[in-house]
Amino acid sequence: MPNECSNHFVLTCFDAAELNDLVQGELSGANITVVQQCAKGIKFNQVTDSVPDYAWLHRLVTNYPNCWIKNEWIEEGGMAGVWVGSVNGIRSLTWEDLSLEAHYDIFQPQIPQH
Repeated sequence: MPNECSNHFVLTCFDAAELNDLVQGELSGANITVVQQCAKGIKFNQVTDSVPDYAWLHRLVTNYPNCWIKNEWIEEGGMAGVWVGSVNGIRSLTWEDLSLEAHYDIFQPQIPQH
């Protein structure tokens, strides 16, 4: 079973009709959790296998040219990255990070001692 990849998106679009088409056509029914939505953008989360769905991201940039997309992601084993795309180009960076298990272990809430 592949590692789970947690994706956190910020998507902006100054064309309201295009944003609405993207939300209705690409985000409805998908494994998407909307965090915040407004007239010019949407923040949402998605879980994928191993890595982000780069083919889907490239398709979004191609099909919705007035949109700008940023995806910050981390997978269970500790690989992480950021992907930013628009019609002006695509940039990405990956690195080794804490595994999700290590992150939860290190940063678990402390119980106050009396």
